[in-house]
Formats: sequence, C-alpha cells, structure tokens
Amino acid sequence: MSQPVASFYFNVANREQALCQLLGKAVKRKLAIGVMTESETASRVIDRLLWEIPPTGFVPHCLAEDACAADTPALIDHRLDKLLPRDVLFNWTARMVPIDPRLQRVIEIVAHDDEPGRQAARQRVAQYKQAGYEVEYTDMAKLAQGGA
Repeated sequence: MSQPVASFYFNVANREQALCQLLGKAVKRKLAIGVMTESETASRVIDRLLWEIPPTGFVPHCLAEDACAADTPALIDHRLDKLLPRDVLFNWTARMVPIDPRLQRVIEIVAHDDEPGRQAARQRVAQYKQAGYEVEYTDMAKLAQGGA
C-alpha cells in the first residue's frame, strides 16, 4: 500500500464554497469522493449545500445510504465505513481520519478567519504525521492571487 496523503487547504475565505469547488474538480477527474461529517444532521446540511453551490452547476452526490449511492461519485455520511472505499475523503469533522487501505487521500479545508479551527487543524497535522500520512499544504490565498 502506498503512503496515504492528508492535504490541507488553508487560508480559505469560505469553507463551504471551497468544499463545493474542490468536490466539483474531483468529480470532473472521475474520482470516488466521500465527505465525512460529524452527524446525520451535518450530512444533510452538506447535501443541501451541494444543491445550492455552484448556482449554475451541479455536483452529483447523495447520502451514503441512498439507493443511488453505488452510481454516484460523491457520497456524504458521518460514518467512515459507509464511505469507503474512496479515492478522496473530505474531512468535515474536528477529528483525524484514521489510515485505512481503502482510502488514498484525505482533504482538510481550513478557514483563514477561524482561529479555533486553525488550531484544531494544526493538531490534526501532527496526528496525521504521527499516523504515517504524508502531509501536503495548499495556500488558497496565494492561489486566488495567481501565485503557485
């Protein structure tokens, strides 16, 4: 098994918009995607969000237990076992995703104006490294300005 990757997108202006944008890009690349949430209620919030953003497009998605889940590229659930196997898992929780051979990459999105969230993300970086993940970083503020 290759080393799993935890990708941190930081300096994000709006976490929800970034989630929808990154999910859309992953779907276009034909990846199997999961969004892990804190609860069933949080899963439903993300489901509704993906119906609203982007306003002129659509990211094919459903809750993991929906009848169409097997044919849908993006699944949403609060239970990791319902989302695997996946190429990419967006972690929409406050805890680290454990290494699993059915998971290649975890994506974390960190808002620039959420200091408690930034501190929690720093702790998860250390946890991911300790667990054996390769950790990579993308500064979304620099990308927005046209930087590398």
